[in-house]
Amino acid sequence: MVLGAGAAAEPIVFRHVLDNSPLEVKPRPNEVESEAVKSFKETGKNPYAGEEQALAEGKRLYQVNCQACHLPDGSGRIGSTLIAGTWKYERAATDVGMFEILYGGASGAMQSFARRGMTQDQMLKVIAYVRSLKKT
Repeated sequence: MVLGAGAAAEPIVFRHVLDNSPLEVKPRPNEVESEAVKSFKETGKNPYAGEEQALAEGKRLYQVNCQACHLPDGSGRIGSTLIAGTWKYERAATDVGMFEILYGGASGAMQSFARRGMTQDQMLKVIAYVRSLKKT
């Protein structure tokens, strides 16, 4: 079936990376979903990809939350590499998959960033920044 003009695509179904069970993605208390988050949930495309301000914020968040395990350049140490194109969890190759890991957590020290207080919008900015590392 081909979608006609104005037809809406099915929203993304998010899944836990460890067992593929449905992952309920919802705003944290007092979190308002940004337009970027709403768009991402519909399309699976990160609206922040390549956007300078979002990349700068993503870099700041990465430095605080991610680089201890994944190193400043994303090459990995305790955490897996984010730039080599080989993935501990194959779904991390997509923005949806990386979002699932950030939101829902994974094994070991990779706990849910939603539970740590990161907003969905911030997660998208981190993902945009991580994707930019591969190009540098």
